[in-house]
Amino acid sequence: MRKHSIFISANQKELKDERLAVRDVIQNNAALRNFFDVFLFEDLPAKGKHPVSTYLKQVEKSDIYLGIIGDEYGAKGKDGYSPTEKEFSRFLKANPKGEIIIFIKGKDDSKRDKDTRKFVKTVRDSFIYKRFFGIDGLKTQTLNSLITYLDENGVLAKKPFDQLARKDVPYGAIDEKQAQDFLENRAVKLNVAVPKISIRDFLVKTLKVVQKENGELRPTNAGLLFFGKDPSAYIPQSEIRIARFKGVDRTEFMDSKEITGPIYKMLDEVELFFKRNTRLAGKIVEFKRVDIPEYPFEAIREAVINAVAHRDYAYHGAPIMFSIFDDRIEISNPGGLLPGLNIKRLEGHHSTRNKKICDIFHETKDMEKFGTGIGKMKRIMNEHGLAKPVFWEEGDFFVAKFYGPGEKILDLVPNIPAERQTDLRELGLNDRQIEALRLMMNEGEKITIKKYVRLSGNISGKTAQRDIKRLVEIGFVKKTGYKKGAYFEAA
Repeated sequence: MRKHSIFISANQKELKDERLAVRDVIQNNAALRNFFDVFLFEDLPAKGKHPVSTYLKQVEKSDIYLGIIGDEYGAKGKDGYSPTEKEFSRFLKANPKGEIIIFIKGKDDSKRDKDTRKFVKTVRDSFIYKRFFGIDGLKTQTLNSLITYLDENGVLAKKPFDQLARKDVPYGAIDEKQAQDFLENRAVKLNVAVPKISIRDFLVKTLKVVQKENGELRPTNAGLLFFGKDPSAYIPQSEIRIARFKGVDRTEFMDSKEITGPIYKMLDEVELFFKRNTRLAGKIVEFKRVDIPEYPFEAIREAVINAVAHRDYAYHGAPIMFSIFDDRIEISNPGGLLPGLNIKRLEGHHSTRNKKICDIFHETKDMEKFGTGIGKMKRIMNEHGLAKPVFWEEGDFFVAKFYGPGEKILDLVPNIPAERQTDLRELGLNDRQIEALRLMMNEGEKITIKKYVRLSGNISGKTAQRDIKRLVEIGFVKKTGYKKGAYFEAA
């Protein structure tokens, strides 16, 4: 959702403290800073541009003119107006329907200079204004006025973020092909037939992620997140920022990506990046080759889904962060735990600020309804031979940390699923080949043809070459070097 821009206008010399107080009360308020960008001339870096043209151009682009009037009118320009009144007039001309908020300092207008009294009369005759007495009073008035503005513009919704219909977004922002793919995936996971219903009716009547507003169909934020053609155009904070760092801190990038799009496509992109930037080791166990991933992606995916489902979407400019280090993976999302939840006792407790997002994940069995996600991650990591993940709050962020195996990746053999096991006898390999493969993969040995002959009970050189050639053909072994200097090692 686009932020509303506020232009603060006041005599810079007389009302310096008031100007800064208004800026700070907006930027330091967790709710207001998500909805407003503040322009204050003092914050501009020195650019060598003429100050008048700079602030007048900015006031024309602003949504709200917030003026503060004191006792002094200020230096007049060639046109006879002070900067404050010039900004006021320019805003009116450029934004006749724009929001004007005026604060007048003190009650006794007789103490103001002649030009200021005239300006106050102009304001009183045509606009609503409020008087303030001291910095604290100005801060309170500012907060009340901006909250009223948000409420009147429908920004402070009565519904949670994910259930809010976007009045500014047409139904055409929905990609019905994404919804069709979701329906088919849902049917497979639930073992049911694809319902005979139009995509539009499914979104409106079944999932309720499209609503009718003033006779027009409008997607909700949840609808955009799951089925939007370009969700980040309307919800820019929905991205996942993922990176592989060198070492154990955030000093040097090895790979990074900003992932946007519908939620399920983002999850696919996360998986591709994860597999590209984590290790997959191979080991021979009895008569089988076992592929051992550095981390079980099922646990990592569960953490990402939890982050998407439970993050606070009111935080603009704060994406989900997915960081891969040499020794661990960290996933953090904006928004701490909701009241009533305890970081030490999360298992079995389910509470969310985004119920509709969770409901859609339930539709495809990607999330359980009973707060079992934390326990599931712990169980999967434990079954993989790794430490249980650690969860904590870091300011307004919730963080999940998964420790990797380090150099002990080959020890992660227990409970490797059948799909990651290859029966070497079914590939036609004999005992000689399997033993040589074990030495190369498990022990890291490099084997020459001469050594293979010796290890295999003095078979002929021709037989040894045929055996090794087969291992190379199936991609388990690679050749390094030439002629007599050649040797073979695990691919």
